Amino acid sequence: MKVWLKLAVSGVAVAGMLLLAMGSEQPARLTNITSKAPIPIQHGVLEEGLTIVAEDKSFELKGGERFVSPFQSNLWTYGCDINSINGKNVLNSSTQAQLCGGKKVHVFYGNNPEPLYGVLVLNSSIATAKGPASRSYMIKVPSDKIAHAREGNTAVAFEIMKWDSKSRWSHTGAISTTEKTAYSWILWVSAYPL
Repeated sequence: MKVWLKLAVSGVAVAGMLLLAMGSEQPARLTNITSKAPIPIQHGVLEEGLTIVAEDKSFELKGGERFVSPFQSNLWTYGCDINSINGKNVLNSSTQAQLCGGKKVHVFYGNNPEPLYGVLVLNSSIATAKGPASRSYMIKVPSDKIAHAREGNTAVAFEIMKWDSKSRWSHTGAISTTEKTAYSWILWVSAYPL
C-alpha cells in the first residue's frame, strides 16, 4: 500500500509542477504591426467656385481644376496622430494641425472677393489605406459651413480615408485586422485669422 501511496503523491506532485510550468508562460499579447510610413497623395481637385491661396503665396488651388499637391502633412506620427486630431476635437485643432504640416491659407468662395482665413492639411496616406480618399483629394466645402464662418465662427470640412490596422498575436502568430478611419484632408475656415 505504501507503494501505491508514493505513486499517487508523486503523480500529484508532477501534475502540480506541470500546471505551474504551463501557468508561467507569458500571456498572449497583441502587437501592432501596421506600417504608418507616409505615402504621398500626389493629386487632387477643388470643387467649382472655391479657391485656396497660401498665406505666404507659395501656392494657389483653383476650383474645378486638378492640382499637384503643393505640400504634404503627416497626421500619422507621434503627437500628430489621428488620436490627437479626431472627430471629438477636430474643430479646435487648427493650431496643432499647423505643427503637423498644415498651412495657413485664404479661402475664396463663389463671387465674394472677401477671403476667409483658413488652415489646410493635406495628409499623406499609408500602405494599408484604401479607397479613393487615400489616393487623391476631393476638396469640397458645403455652403452652410462658409456661411457659418462668415458669421464669425470657425467651421471645418474634411474627407475621411479608411485604413486597416494590423496586429499579430504572440502565441499563435495569427494576424488580426481592424478597419479604422483617418483624415485625408482638413480645412478650417473663419472670418478671423486662425
